[in-house]
Amino acid sequence: MSAVARTTNTQHHADHHDQQHIAPTNEISTRQNQHSSKAIRRSSKLTFGGGVYILVTLFLAVGAINSQNNLLFWLFGVAIATLIVSGVFSGNALMQVRLKAQAIPDAYAGDRLRLHYTVSNHSRFFPLLAAMISEVPEKLSEKKSSDAKFEAAALLHIGPQSRCKVTGSFVPSSRGRVAMREVRLTTRFPFGLLQKTLVFECPRKAMILPHILAIKPELIRVMQGHGEEVRKQTHSSGSSNEYWGLREYTPGDPKRSIAWKQSARQGKLVVVEHAQPISTRLWVWIAEPKDGFENLPINSERAIAIGASLITLATTRGVPIGLWMPAHGIRMMPGNGKSHMMRCLRALGMIDFEQAAAKSTGRSNPPPSANADDVLVIATGQSQIVQAKNLRVLHADDPASYLIDPLSLPMSLQGTPAEVAS
Repeated sequence: MSAVARTTNTQHHADHHDQQHIAPTNEISTRQNQHSSKAIRRSSKLTFGGGVYILVTLFLAVGAINSQNNLLFWLFGVAIATLIVSGVFSGNALMQVRLKAQAIPDAYAGDRLRLHYTVSNHSRFFPLLAAMISEVPEKLSEKKSSDAKFEAAALLHIGPQSRCKVTGSFVPSSRGRVAMREVRLTTRFPFGLLQKTLVFECPRKAMILPHILAIKPELIRVMQGHGEEVRKQTHSSGSSNEYWGLREYTPGDPKRSIAWKQSARQGKLVVVEHAQPISTRLWVWIAEPKDGFENLPINSERAIAIGASLITLATTRGVPIGLWMPAHGIRMMPGNGKSHMMRCLRALGMIDFEQAAAKSTGRSNPPPSANADDVLVIATGQSQIVQAKNLRVLHADDPASYLIDPLSLPMSLQGTPAEVAS
């Protein structure tokens, strides 16, 4: 369904829709904020209806000449006049059209992104009627532009010396950088015989962030609660204020840790032992498979989406979380807040598996503080994961282990059974 234009004599209000995840912040430079230009190319072509119309007109001409019928001559003249009026009217209406395209904000894969345009008609006499505005994508995520679903903006009417704002949209199905270079305005007014087209150069770029999946909340809770087991297994003297127990004094223990009353009762020196502090920080570790990420495209894209979803979920719950993917130069220490989350998501969105500079090693080292922090490992295939304390592995090819509803996996991440199992 196309969006309908609204004139600027009333204030333009942007639609704000409730979202299930934090909206990305646009950080495009001010010089790219808006682009206004004249048309760089013009074209005109005959439509199918116009071809039929001309064919009928030729039959009228042949019939009029052969029969010398005045009525056929009159109909032939009207047909020719209609064709001329169609070309002249639509051509003059487009001569003074200008288009301004607003910058494209960052968005999540699978979300609808609004594209805003301002169209001005500088003609003194001719209005612009029944036009369609659509994008000509340069590239999308280094993949085919057909990955995105575009919806053209419909422009019903712009009077002489006036302007209006119109809105189109597109739904990107994959993450990565999106580049829009040209905008096309077409009209078949008034009779649908000719299609006139203007092409405007409006270069804009935006980042499409990874899919945000409905991750099981217990993944975060389980890792936070996992510290209880760690505390029962690992403890050290004097590392926190939480009481752990008593043990016999050994040479080298500080004297301030000696429990004098208990030592007097037991007749030997004992010291107070404190529990090791529990880390509430998480790491998302996307482990590199033996054969490299580029050989497992579907599982690798799933791993990116899982990592982005875990980071978003942890941010909404106030849990510091870090991102570890050393094969692609991503080493982000645990942090919280929206700005930290957006840095992580943009880093994931920019990963290019096919042009990765790092070569597959088949072995992934854990994050630097893995022994002190909890780690969620996302495995995309067979990889030699160096075991670390507080570690849990999620397999990208098993959506039931991390999704609330396994059927909610986006189509672009489903793949074929052969791609997932490879």
